[in-house]
Amino acid sequence: MSALVATVVLLAVVCAGHTSLLVAVVRRLRIQAELLADVEERGLPARALPAGAAVGAFSVTDTDGRVFSAGDPSGPTLVAMLNPTCGSCRRLRREFGTVAARWPGGRSRVVVVVTGPSATAAYARRLAPTARIVVDAAGAVRDAFSVTAFPAIFVVASTGELSWTGRWAHSVPRHPTDPTPVYGQALM
Repeated sequence: MSALVATVVLLAVVCAGHTSLLVAVVRRLRIQAELLADVEERGLPARALPAGAAVGAFSVTDTDGRVFSAGDPSGPTLVAMLNPTCGSCRRLRREFGTVAARWPGGRSRVVVVVTGPSATAAYARRLAPTARIVVDAAGAVRDAFSVTAFPAIFVVASTGELSWTGRWAHSVPRHPTDPTPVYGQALM
C-alpha cells in the first residue's frame, strides 16, 4: 500500500512539474508573440544604411530621362530597391504600387530602382504609373545605399539622409514624418 501511495505522490509531483513547465512555456510564447507583432507593425529595417545615415553620392537617369540623385530639395523621396532574381521583390511589387499611389508628391517623389545584372525596366513596368523607374545594372545606387539584401525600401529626406528604412510595403510610414505604417496592420 505504501508503494501505491508513493507512486501516486510521485505522479502528482511530476504532473505539477509538467503543468508549471507548460505555464512557463505559454508565458514565454505570449511574450514572443507580442515582440513579433511589434516587429510586424514597425517592419524590419532594410539590410543597408540605417535611418539617420547619409546616402552616398550618385547620379543616375530614370527611364523618362530625369536625373535621380540623393536628396531631392522638393521633399522626401520613397525609394524601393528590387532585384529581378528575388522572390520577395516580386511579392513587394504588387503591394508597393498601393503605397506609391498614396505617397505625398506623387510619382515625382517615388523611385523604384531595379538592380542587378539582369535588371530591366520591363521588370518594374507595372509600377511606372506611380513611380519613376531607374535601371541600375552597374549597382551605383545599390552601393550608395549599401544594400546587402533585397527588397529594401527607404525614405530619403531632402538633405540626403535616410529618415526610414524597411523591407516591406505595409510598414512604410503614411507620411515621411509619421511613423505609423500605411496599413496599420501587417499584410497576411
